Amino acid sequence: MHTLFDFITHIKGIEYVIAIMAIGGYILYWEVLKPKPFRTLVRSAREDLGYVKEVGYRNTMKMAGRIVAAPFIGLAYIVALPFAFFFAVIFTVLGGLYSMIGKSVSFEWRPMEAYLSGRKQGRKRKQGEIQEAEKSGEDNKE
Repeated sequence: MHTLFDFITHIKGIEYVIAIMAIGGYILYWEVLKPKPFRTLVRSAREDLGYVKEVGYRNTMKMAGRIVAAPFIGLAYIVALPFAFFFAVIFTVLGGLYSMIGKSVSFEWRPMEAYLSGRKQGRKRKQGEIQEAEKSGEDNKE
């Protein structure tokens, strides 16, 4: 533990372990104080075994197979998660570029944009230069 973050993380972990142990200890203590401790637990276990004998072991084996497969399914999910994140980022970026391109490129003529683009000023300048050239040409003739 070299940093404050490491220290706080370590202390919080110890607090959680102590809290879980305290809850479990209290439950055990409460059961021991009863006249017949763990009676409901034993009854529930007997009911479960009776159900398994009644229905058969086929469903039990399916459930056991699912329990055994759960870590592998979780591992496959964890392995696939970076790829899913990568594709999500790529599609988000491409979607943003597509919307940006769609907004910046227009294929239609808009009078207000044409007026505000400054093209008329360029024409006025050219006309002004032509008029000045004509005036200076008249001055040269005289």
